[in-house]
Amino acid sequence: KMLTGGHRVTPPGTPTDGTGTFYAPTVLTGCSPGMLVFQEETFGPVAAIATFDTEEEAVAIANDTRAGLASYVYTRDVGRLWRVSEALEYGIVGANTGIISTA
Repeated sequence: KMLTGGHRVTPPGTPTDGTGTFYAPTVLTGCSPGMLVFQEETFGPVAAIATFDTEEEAVAIANDTRAGLASYVYTRDVGRLWRVSEALEYGIVGANTGIISTA
Protein backbone atom coordinates (compact mmCIF):
# COMPACT_ATOMS: atom_id res chain seq x y z
CA LYS A 1 0.00 0.00 0.00
CA MET A 2 1.18 3.50 -0.65
CA LEU A 3 0.03 6.80 0.78
CA THR A 4 1.09 10.15 -0.62
CA GLY A 5 -0.14 13.54 0.49
CA GLY A 6 -2.52 11.72 2.83
CA HIS A 7 -4.22 9.77 0.02
CA ARG A 8 -3.81 6.27 -1.46
CA VAL A 9 -2.51 6.57 -5.00
CA THR A 10 -1.44 4.59 -8.02
CA PRO A 11 0.89 4.70 -9.79
CA PRO A 12 3.67 5.37 -7.27
CA GLY A 13 5.25 8.80 -7.36
CA THR A 14 2.41 10.61 -9.09
CA PRO A 15 3.24 14.34 -8.94
CA THR A 16 0.64 16.34 -7.05
CA ASP A 17 1.20 19.73 -8.71
CA GLY A 18 0.99 18.57 -12.32
CA THR A 19 4.48 19.78 -13.27
CA GLY A 20 6.50 16.69 -12.40
CA THR A 21 8.90 18.71 -10.23
CA PHE A 22 7.33 17.91 -6.87
CA TYR A 23 7.22 14.49 -5.22
CA ALA A 24 4.72 14.36 -2.38
CA PRO A 25 5.75 12.82 0.95
CA THR A 26 5.08 9.10 0.56
CA VAL A 27 4.57 6.28 3.07
CA LEU A 28 5.00 2.69 1.87
CA THR A 29 3.27 0.14 4.10
CA GLY A 30 3.47 -3.65 4.12
CA CYS A 31 7.14 -3.58 3.12
CA SER A 32 9.64 -6.36 3.75
CA PRO A 33 13.44 -6.26 4.16
CA GLY A 34 13.95 -7.92 0.77
CA MET A 35 12.48 -4.93 -1.08
CA LEU A 36 14.76 -2.52 -2.93
CA VAL A 37 13.61 0.39 -0.75
CA PHE A 38 15.36 -1.36 2.16
CA GLN A 39 18.61 -1.83 0.25
CA GLU A 40 19.10 1.64 -1.26
CA GLU A 41 19.28 5.09 0.28
CA THR A 42 16.27 7.06 -0.87
CA PHE A 43 16.94 10.79 -0.95
CA GLY A 44 13.36 11.95 -0.99
CA PRO A 45 10.29 12.16 1.21
CA VAL A 46 9.71 8.38 1.36
CA ALA A 47 9.20 6.24 4.47
CA ALA A 48 9.06 2.45 4.14
CA ILE A 49 7.21 0.73 6.99
CA ALA A 50 7.84 -2.93 7.92
CA THR A 51 6.71 -4.88 10.93
CA PHE A 52 8.89 -6.94 13.27
CA ASP A 53 8.29 -9.22 16.22
CA THR A 54 11.31 -8.57 18.45
CA GLU A 55 13.71 -5.77 19.22
CA GLU A 56 16.57 -7.95 17.97
CA GLU A 57 14.80 -8.52 14.64
CA ALA A 58 14.28 -4.77 14.22
CA VAL A 59 17.98 -4.07 14.81
CA ALA A 60 18.99 -6.87 12.41
CA ILE A 61 16.73 -5.44 9.69
CA ALA A 62 18.07 -1.92 10.26
CA ASN A 63 21.71 -3.02 10.19
CA ASP A 64 21.33 -5.20 7.07
CA THR A 65 22.27 -2.48 4.58
CA ARG A 66 25.34 -1.04 2.89
CA ALA A 67 24.22 2.49 3.81
CA GLY A 68 24.82 3.79 7.28
CA LEU A 69 24.66 7.55 7.50
CA ALA A 70 21.76 7.99 9.94
CA SER A 71 19.08 6.02 11.74
CA TYR A 72 16.16 6.87 13.98
CA VAL A 73 14.61 5.23 17.06
CA TYR A 74 11.20 6.09 18.46
CA THR A 75 10.01 4.48 21.71
CA ARG A 76 8.49 5.28 25.09
CA ASP A 77 10.85 2.80 26.80
CA VAL A 78 14.10 4.55 27.79
CA GLY A 79 15.92 1.24 28.30
CA ARG A 80 14.94 0.14 24.78
CA LEU A 81 16.01 3.52 23.41
CA TRP A 82 19.54 3.02 24.78
CA ARG A 83 19.80 -0.67 23.79
CA VAL A 84 18.67 -0.09 20.23
CA SER A 85 20.69 3.12 19.81
CA GLU A 86 23.84 1.29 20.93
CA ALA A 87 23.14 -1.69 18.63
CA LEU A 88 22.52 0.34 15.46
CA GLU A 89 25.56 0.47 13.19
CA TYR A 90 25.11 4.02 11.89
CA GLY A 91 27.09 7.23 11.94
CA ILE A 92 24.40 9.09 13.87
CA VAL A 93 21.22 7.97 15.65
CA GLY A 94 18.16 10.12 16.24
CA ALA A 95 16.50 9.28 19.56
CA ASN A 96 12.80 10.20 19.55
CA THR A 97 13.46 13.03 17.10
CA GLY A 98 13.66 13.53 13.36
CA ILE A 99 16.15 16.38 13.70
CA ILE A 100 19.49 14.86 14.63
CA SER A 101 21.85 17.63 13.56
CA THR A 102 21.71 21.39 13.55
CA ALA A 103 24.84 21.66 11.40
